[in-house]
Amino acid sequence: MMTNRRPARLARSLAHAGRAALLSACALSATLAIAQTAGGCGPLENNFGPYDYREYKDAPEKDPRTGTSSNLFLVESAHFLETCEAMVYCAAGTPGREFDYTLRAFPNHHRALVAMVRLASKYKTEHAPDARYSVPCYFNRAIRFVPDDIVVRLLFVVYLKDSNRMDAARKALDDAKKLSPTNPFSQYNLGMVALDMNDMDTAVEYARKAYAAGMLQPGLKQRLIAARRWSAEDEAASQPGATPPEAPASGASAPAAPATSAPASSTPASPAASAPAKP
Repeated sequence: MMTNRRPARLARSLAHAGRAALLSACALSATLAIAQTAGGCGPLENNFGPYDYREYKDAPEKDPRTGTSSNLFLVESAHFLETCEAMVYCAAGTPGREFDYTLRAFPNHHRALVAMVRLASKYKTEHAPDARYSVPCYFNRAIRFVPDDIVVRLLFVVYLKDSNRMDAARKALDDAKKLSPTNPFSQYNLGMVALDMNDMDTAVEYARKAYAAGMLQPGLKQRLIAARRWSAEDEAASQPGATPPEAPASGASAPAAPATSAPASSTPASPAASAPAKP
């Protein structure tokens, strides 16, 4: 008499399928976790780098003692020539490939981020030709790599504003403010970007801080005067060494300077003008 083994085989098959499904689910969960962390913009690990652009941008191209080229010079001299940055001629590839290489080695390379934005804008797309990632992804990668880089944060605000994503731009501006920059150049640039966003209170607040910290560039103050948002109180609070109080409530400021202090142009600054004055 033969024993019916079909139920046993079926049970084993179901058990095997269940284990396979569980393993697949675990793998999918891990993949989703990685994707959520990276925003779908890829890992930061790279064959060369990644390096923090801020640590190299003001350093000499070569070590004066050893003659060793800096990592930034090695990348820029091969992949980010001035002619390539201007999208005229790239020595080793197309602008998209070269900007991508630069941004994978230095995710927060300020000029390369601007160049990638310009390249994508030229083709009216978020994903520039031959680039590995989209423009939002390059900002995502830069912010993940160095969350405290105020220049990257402000460039991202400008990009979002110019893309008419105003809610996202306001959120990005709030994120930049949370860094509480103390450098007068950063304070000035944050004020300029806030003014471009029509956030007058933030613009006045950071103008006071920047000028009190010794900033000499008059552009931000001139634009606030033209907008009738710079008062005698603001002027006093912005004197070098002063401790600026909080910015006044919206509409509370009145112009204090004579007409001769008006700027040459009262139109909002272009993205280039809003970009950091000292990258």
